[in-house]
Amino acid sequence: MSNEIGSALVNRLGSGGIDAGNMAKILAEADVAGPRSIIDRAEKRILQESSGLTYLKANLEAFNSYTKDLATNDLFKKFSASSSNESVMGVSISGSPVPGTYNFTSEQLATSHTIVAEQKFASLNSAIPQGTLTLNIAGQPRLIEVDSSNASLSGLRDTINSGDFGISASVVNVGGEYQMMFSAKNTGAANAFTLSGIAGFDDPTDFQITSQAQDAEITFNGLPITNATNTFDELLPGLSLQLKSAQPNVNQSITVSRDTEGAMEAVKDFVFVYNQLRDIFKDISSYDKLSAEDREKPENEFTGLLAGSSLVRELRSQIRESLTGAVAGLSGAYQSLADVGITMDLKGEMSLDEDRLTTALNGDIDSVSRLFAKGGYSADPFINVLGSSDQTQAGSYDINISQLAERASVVGGAATNPDNINLPGVANFSIKLDQGDSVTITLAGGTYSMTQLSQLMQTAINNSSAASSGARVSVGIEDGNKLTFTSERFGGNSLIELTGFTNMAEAGLVADLTDAGQNVDGTLTMSDGSTLNIGAYADQQDGRKVKVSDFAFAGGNPAEVRGLEFEVLGGPTDARSPINFTQGFASRLYETINNNIGTKDGLVSQRLESLELRNERLEERREKIDLRYEKLEMKYRLQFSTLQSILSGMDQTRSFLDATYNRPRER
Repeated sequence: MSNEIGSALVNRLGSGGIDAGNMAKILAEADVAGPRSIIDRAEKRILQESSGLTYLKANLEAFNSYTKDLATNDLFKKFSASSSNESVMGVSISGSPVPGTYNFTSEQLATSHTIVAEQKFASLNSAIPQGTLTLNIAGQPRLIEVDSSNASLSGLRDTINSGDFGISASVVNVGGEYQMMFSAKNTGAANAFTLSGIAGFDDPTDFQITSQAQDAEITFNGLPITNATNTFDELLPGLSLQLKSAQPNVNQSITVSRDTEGAMEAVKDFVFVYNQLRDIFKDISSYDKLSAEDREKPENEFTGLLAGSSLVRELRSQIRESLTGAVAGLSGAYQSLADVGITMDLKGEMSLDEDRLTTALNGDIDSVSRLFAKGGYSADPFINVLGSSDQTQAGSYDINISQLAERASVVGGAATNPDNINLPGVANFSIKLDQGDSVTITLAGGTYSMTQLSQLMQTAINNSSAASSGARVSVGIEDGNKLTFTSERFGGNSLIELTGFTNMAEAGLVADLTDAGQNVDGTLTMSDGSTLNIGAYADQQDGRKVKVSDFAFAGGNPAEVRGLEFEVLGGPTDARSPINFTQGFASRLYETINNNIGTKDGLVSQRLESLELRNERLEERREKIDLRYEKLEMKYRLQFSTLQSILSGMDQTRSFLDATYNRPRER
């Protein structure tokens, strides 16, 4: 560089001038060339490592999307259900049903009540008599006022359809004449209705029944079942049955089985992507020297970018550890991945024996689930573990139940004549159900059997606004002569209040009745012997369920069961089979990778952040060097400008001397 500067200076001096700007740049560049070279090399290394880590992180995230499926129990809790004749009975999964084959016959479909007025009219706007039309549906009288504003076929139709009467109305054209048609909105025998009160709509003979209200009837494994609708949601837990047609005395069947296909495919995918991840680790940490031509190939873009990285070695070590060793608290037929057909050779390549996995899934899928997933279980048939959080620790926790969840339930007095209960005139009572408001229920007077009255009252209550928030009540019979009322909700929010009975003495309903439910209660014991009260974490909507807070403490320490969610459906109030919580291999692997790439403290996350900070510091140093360059350039420009002035003055002096002393002599 000094030779170049010197040559340039000599040449300029020889030619009588200096390019001050160019010479200043050359000298300034020479001063900052060394520091800039150091920064360029450092930035190249940072870019290389950052690119490699970003590529590795993206592949780890993709791999974890497969691992996540195996890490949860949901994959192993899938069921399939089929009907031998879908045109008769459809079936769908709504929860966790019990596998098996169930036989049934479809005796009759549930239908809604429809009547058509016999009287015919000339047009939609034909007038009808004014007055009060009384609708009696589900044992409840409802009044429909007909006055000058709606005293026509279309007017009555619109009044009914815009109100909450439980029926719909339409006007049908029959050969150019018009008739009124009325249909119940809900199916079932209890929703049959009558109309009376004004001429033409005052007597059963004024109407033709075109569809008689009836319940659906089936026999299920030999047991006769009736239902107000064609959907049976509560016949078998976890199944929804849809009755589509009647085929009396023809045997049909429904088959429920565990769906192992999804689990099989998930395991196969896991093995495949694990081997892909292994190859990525091998490639990115390779020491192989590539030629310029090979380096340009797309498949070699990330080869060797993290060669010699201790971070890569640590990640690989953590992943291997996640897939080895024992699973704490694990019980059952399968204790290792090899037990279900997953093995790894000396080079770290994973392989799967599909036949062995199929045998395991078909033999004991729950044990396979615990081998892979994070979750809990209990040998107690009345205790189900529903979920957990990342705070829940593996272990075995003794549980003692001191109080089972109960529903609110009241029992009326003895009916005077259970087969012939007379309600003289209109009967009324008020009901408050669960957390709803008190609602008045009205029943039509008449004579009922105990069974008829219980069905009538249940339908009336569950069709009223008392059940508008999802609250439901079951009305049954105790000792053959007492009506019972039971909320379908468990827990402290379960409540029944029956008050203000009118004209219901013969049914044994005179005095007010009230009761509240209760939540499950008891203790869970931690590994250090401390206990946690579970009643404090009972679900307010279903008192059988418990969800321990993520911030719960036991014995002054964070509870090991934080985030644990389970339900107690029954059984004794005593010490029960422990709740075991395990973290299987897939769950361990998922959390290991997620902790390294998905949290601020993870190896990859920390390193990428560190590289970004280093790069920012290099940029700051580059800015300082650029500022130094600008100052040096200005300094040298001024110096060379001064030199240029001096040289210019010397040229002028030389010209003057030459002109003075070299002039020709006069003769």
